[in-house]
Amino acid sequence: MKTFAKIAVAALFIGGVTLTSCKKYEEGPSLTLLSKKARIAGTWGVEKFLVDGVDKTSDYRAFVTSETITMEKDGTYSSSFTYALGSDTDAGTWELVNDKADFKTLSNETGSTPDTMVIVRLTNKEFWVKEKTPGSSLEEIHYMAK
Repeated sequence: MKTFAKIAVAALFIGGVTLTSCKKYEEGPSLTLLSKKARIAGTWGVEKFLVDGVDKTSDYRAFVTSETITMEKDGTYSSSFTYALGSDTDAGTWELVNDKADFKTLSNETGSTPDTMVIVRLTNKEFWVKEKTPGSSLEEIHYMAK
């Protein structure tokens, strides 16, 4: 019986270490049954917008009043934005790059350049990304499933 108890404790310890070290993204999750593509696929909206760690969501909302971003499992996306002074739509492709640590999009618009963001958190209801902008700001966007 003592041998069984030792094996059980060792298994729990190894399992705990394994589960906590499997965390791919800075904010998790530690364990999920859905693939990364399946978690990204869906319809998203911006919940929070941070610049250099400061919450600028109200500034963002003063400019962008609403948005809908739909990611398909086949690697395509479509988006629509309503601004204070009009609206816009876009479509393109997306993919996971750098061992699925980064999220890359490319608009179908002629002359577009790829945009790559670091994934911070990815669940089926939350998708957080961050990127360094040309002006040296660090932007972090928290998307929530719609």
